[in-house]
Amino acid sequence: MDGIQCRSLTELDVFLTPYYEADLAAGRTTEAEFREQLKHFLWQWGSISNYWNQPVGLGGTKADGTTEFNHVSKIILEVMDECNLTTPKFLVKIAPNTPDWAMDKLMDMARRHRSVSFIGEEPAAKALKKWCHASDEDCRTMVVRGCYEFGLRDSVNGTGVGYISYLKPVERILADAKAGKFTAETYEAFKAEYLRRLTDVVTRCRKVAFEFEKVLPEVNPANCMTLATEFALKNRKDGFANGCPRGNNTSLLSVGLGTTVDALLAVKEIVYEKKELSLAELGAVMAANWEGHEPLRLRMLRSKRKWGNNDAEANALGRELIKTYSGEINGKPNSKGGVFLASGHSARQFIELGAKTGATPDGRKKGEEMSKNLSPTMGADTEGVTALVQTLASASVEDLPGDYPLDVMMHPSVCSGAKGIEAMKTVVRLFHANGGSVVQFTVFSAEELRDAQAHPEKYEDLQVRVCGWNVRWNDMAKVEQDKYIARAEAILH
Repeated sequence: MDGIQCRSLTELDVFLTPYYEADLAAGRTTEAEFREQLKHFLWQWGSISNYWNQPVGLGGTKADGTTEFNHVSKIILEVMDECNLTTPKFLVKIAPNTPDWAMDKLMDMARRHRSVSFIGEEPAAKALKKWCHASDEDCRTMVVRGCYEFGLRDSVNGTGVGYISYLKPVERILADAKAGKFTAETYEAFKAEYLRRLTDVVTRCRKVAFEFEKVLPEVNPANCMTLATEFALKNRKDGFANGCPRGNNTSLLSVGLGTTVDALLAVKEIVYEKKELSLAELGAVMAANWEGHEPLRLRMLRSKRKWGNNDAEANALGRELIKTYSGEINGKPNSKGGVFLASGHSARQFIELGAKTGATPDGRKKGEEMSKNLSPTMGADTEGVTALVQTLASASVEDLPGDYPLDVMMHPSVCSGAKGIEAMKTVVRLFHANGGSVVQFTVFSAEELRDAQAHPEKYEDLQVRVCGWNVRWNDMAKVEQDKYIARAEAILH
């Protein structure tokens, strides 16, 4: 009735364990029956058509500091693995106490394309404490929800109100330079103009969201949710819009960080360091979609001076962009009694907004996708996974409390066997230790995907990771399949 998807089915193992154990002790069920019932439950969700898929939590930490992973967790993972569904998708809480058997099983599932995201309890707690005034107990019992978000149990009615492109101001500045409307004698002046325009876009988006969320209870009332929310009923609030005691927050999401870092550094090199083109001439080249300048485009495309390679200059620039963007959002009051929070999550907008963005100085052509989440531009990270993790460690989850996600693409040869599982575990632990909150894996070879495209009947169960969810390969249009093949071709192995 509300037209709102339930964005969390809570931590399923924690919720089901006492009921399962009581029924088992009373002879009301057996493990075999429980497995069959769980399989039926998962398939019921799998039959529901929802593109972003249904999130389910798993794991966590008990009040005594020990892990919530147990025998029920093991059963759930085995049944989920057997079903091989795109939905529900599993958002797994990871902490230093997470047992090796659970980590090994989860990594094996992730490398076989199961829908799993790894959320670090400790980095998530840093963001919750800073922006949601959470206690240690609040953080311990946090809810995982959505694509891979986290929040307090009494504050999970947040809204996502739009996507901000880091890259669009670069395109517009160069268009103005071509038209004679803008010039900058130094790179510092060019960057200052970029940051000014980014700030302006973020501020305007926040103000628009502030105004339209004032009428959210009227235009999109959540009647059923309100009836199920004690605080909303007692205070005559709408359950979704402003009916949680500590929630009611608003997220602004972002797209294209990595590509923008690359593009700004390309402007610096072409115009201000090597002086190969003037700013106006570079604007004209972009307007012509690089026509007549293919050698320069390929040089920029292959440059190692990019986000994702642990380049000190790129890292510092990325951190500056994140702080500029998030500084206009985090903690600022919204119109629902909560605050705005900045997110590094892009969903499909790295494709959608990429299609609406002209050529950029990093070598990207008009209409091509831009970087996803906080990850590098496709193929730009040429120095390995460790350099990628160190790049993202240059910023902080506290700057992006909405989401701080890392997408890791790995070749199957790197992930095979016991050593492959250890390599994946190292990536997760290193990223969480360096302050990142969410890791998700895509493990493919271009050869496998080309064969799947040519022989779909052999790959009916093959899944691919879009952003915070999976889709079946055979359900994708050929143009999207081609993009995944191109991404797989760029994976180091």
